[in-house]
Amino acid sequence: MYILSQVLVAFADLLYACSMISKKKSWLVVFLIFSDILFALHYLCLNALTGCFSIFVDVLFLIVIFLLEKFGKEKYNLLATIFSMIAIVTICVLTWNGPISLLPLFSMLIYLTGMIFTNVVFVKAGAMCRNILNIVYMVLITSYVGAGLEFALMLSAIIGIILNIKNKTAVDLNNDCEKD
Repeated sequence: MYILSQVLVAFADLLYACSMISKKKSWLVVFLIFSDILFALHYLCLNALTGCFSIFVDVLFLIVIFLLEKFGKEKYNLLATIFSMIAIVTICVLTWNGPISLLPLFSMLIYLTGMIFTNVVFVKAGAMCRNILNIVYMVLITSYVGAGLEFALMLSAIIGIILNIKNKTAVDLNNDCEKD
């Protein structure tokens, strides 16, 4: 089961990378959903139930948010986020395996909090915090391939944040110059 878990996490990260280079939001969401399913199965193979079921909540969250946006019901996004947070806390309580269960709990709560914002830097910062907690969780459950790949994802989030901040600064400077 261990080798299968490491293969699953490698494919999950590959699909995650595909989502980040997708040009259409619909493909981004599809890749993320399948990536999450593989992540959850990876955790299941390692008997990391809090991580597994937390990721399945994220799958449902992504589907709901996608449908809400598709049908112009974005005003319910916050409600979907709150319900997802409640589900994550409930899952943590039901699958409690000691303090290690707090890592996927806080990982998902921070990620979902980041998803509330429209500012892409905050969204990526939430994702980066999720990456950090997932790295620790994967090391503790001995998913070393997963931890290494998660580290690469975290680095990409940091680079993305830096580029977004630089681009915003450049845009702000250009706008200031145009006003003068």
